[in-house]
Amino acid sequence: MLRFAAPLFAVLTPLPAVADACDEMWFIRNLHFDRAGYCFGSTLGQNIFDNAGCTGKDIRLDAEAQAGVDHIKEMEGYHGCKVDTAAERIDMPNDYMFRKLEDLPAPSETGSACIGWRGPEIAVLAGHRMDAPVVGTVRPSMDIMWDYESFGPAGWEIVSVYEGSDWVGLGWVEGPIDPGHCTQLAG
Repeated sequence: MLRFAAPLFAVLTPLPAVADACDEMWFIRNLHFDRAGYCFGSTLGQNIFDNAGCTGKDIRLDAEAQAGVDHIKEMEGYHGCKVDTAAERIDMPNDYMFRKLEDLPAPSETGSACIGWRGPEIAVLAGHRMDAPVVGTVRPSMDIMWDYESFGPAGWEIVSVYEGSDWVGLGWVEGPIDPGHCTQLAG
């Protein structure tokens, strides 16, 4: 999936092309259900999530996950998303970034960016807690984007990390990130 050609230009249109955005929203929404034990009946759901360890179709999401799913459903409706669940796959080459997260975000309609980070290295975590596994690092000269919504506790931000035009990380940082360490702000 081509998420962004270059972060500076992407700020004006943070979501990828609508088909890719729909695939991403479907994936994140259903990753919430997979983690809650949902047993998928569709070809796509079974291929993407494999039903290993599923417990049934009558599952409950915690409040944070439910808020994320509700937000995603609203966005899917707004964009007219109709993912073909009879298909065998979707365009989600970066699914591993989401799978590493303990706490899932939801795509945002807006975005902003710190172009050219000049501050210290920042650990990017799998969840919004200090002892969560480190899944990446923001290093000087990288770009930081805020292109996802968080439904977790205050004081945490979900960020996408770019090295040039390559999307290299996704995760949680204890925020806020000091904009004084950015070469340029966009969005």
